[in-house]
Order: sequence, then structure tokens, then C-alpha cells
Amino acid sequence: MTEEDRTYQRARTREQKNQRLDGILDATRSILDEGSYHDVTLSAIAERVGCSRANLSHYVGSKEEILLLLYIRSLREILEAMKGIDPGSLDVSSITGLEAASDALAAMLASHRDFGRLGALLTSIIETNVRLECLVECKREIIGMMADGSSLLVERGLFDELADSTRFLMDLSDYVAGLYPATHPLPIQRAACKETGYPILSYEESLRDFLTVQLVGYKVLKEKRDDS
Repeated sequence: MTEEDRTYQRARTREQKNQRLDGILDATRSILDEGSYHDVTLSAIAERVGCSRANLSHYVGSKEEILLLLYIRSLREILEAMKGIDPGSLDVSSITGLEAASDALAAMLASHRDFGRLGALLTSIIETNVRLECLVECKREIIGMMADGSSLLVERGLFDELADSTRFLMDLSDYVAGLYPATHPLPIQRAACKETGYPILSYEESLRDFLTVQLVGYKVLKEKRDDS
């Protein structure tokens, strides 16, 4: 037993395991915040948490699975934030009201950095060192959160049909996965943009514009359905 393992006793209860896992996810997020994906290693995470790599393996299978779980946690946080939106603050009867709703949603999504950062990252690493059972469990939770989020958007009056709100959330997820790296270029990419004058768009403003187009578009689509 290493010195780290003497002070970092293995969790026994489900509550203790969840606390350990939260600590691992927090450590991973802090490493990402301070550096990049390449700085995230099991050794670095174990050192940040205060345990050995062997002890870490009791809770997670790989760094890719840790990043997947961190992404799932960000989705939970976004869903909780959506529940906190005051329905009375949303005016969906006009384009101006939908623009205001887009502003609020864009600000909320931008504040949850891992949604975009990990959504973009996972598309390229999900096939690496992620067990099928782990991915299936995460997919099932995503499906559940998607259903809750879709229902919430209907309850808030932004959509009338669950099928539309579900499609909206799926399109949003895909859009953000592509938008985040474009608006957060790596150092060499940023240097090239500066050298050539290539524009780097604002993440939150681009989100707002996308949300506005989507919400207004679905409103127009509904009106056409009603007229037909």
C-alpha cells in the first residue's frame, strides 16, 4: 500500500463512492481549466485527488470515462438550471420575446463550460477506452434528461410539441459540439487567426443567434401547421 492509499481509504458505501467520484470529477475539471485535454492523465488526476492510480481504478475505468461522466454531470447541472427559469419571465408571443429567451438560455449554457468543451472533445475520443456498459448507462441517462428537458421546454411555452423540443435539444447539442472549438481555438490556432485576421467568434453570441433562429423558426413552423 502506498502512502497515498494509507490516507485515502477506499469507499465502502454508495454515498462514499459518489463523494469519491465527485472528487475525481472536480479534480479532472480543474486540470482541464488549467491546461488542456493532453494534461488530463490518470496519474495527474490521482495526484490531484490524493490517491494512487491503483486506488483510482476502483472508481473509474479510464480518463475517457471520467470525461464522459463529467459531461453527464454538466447536463444534469444544465437541466437543474433550466428548472430554475421563471416561466413568467418568458414572453413567447413575439419575436422580441423569443430573442430575450434566447439571450437568457445562451447565458445559462455559456456558464456551463463543460457542455461545449466536453461535447466537442468526446466526439473524437469516445471510441477510446470507454467500456460499452459505461457508454450505455450514460446514454440511458442522457435519454432521460432529454425527455425531462423536452417536457420542461413545453411547460415553459417555448414549444407546443414534444417532438419539436426534443429535436431542438438534439440539434443544440450537435451545434455546440462544433461551435466550442471554433470559438475557443488552441494557442497555435489562435496565433494563426491573429496573424491572418481570421475572426474568432464569441461563443455566447453565436449560441444566442443559433437559439434565436431555432426558436423563431419553430414558431413560424407552428403557425404554418395551424394554417394548414
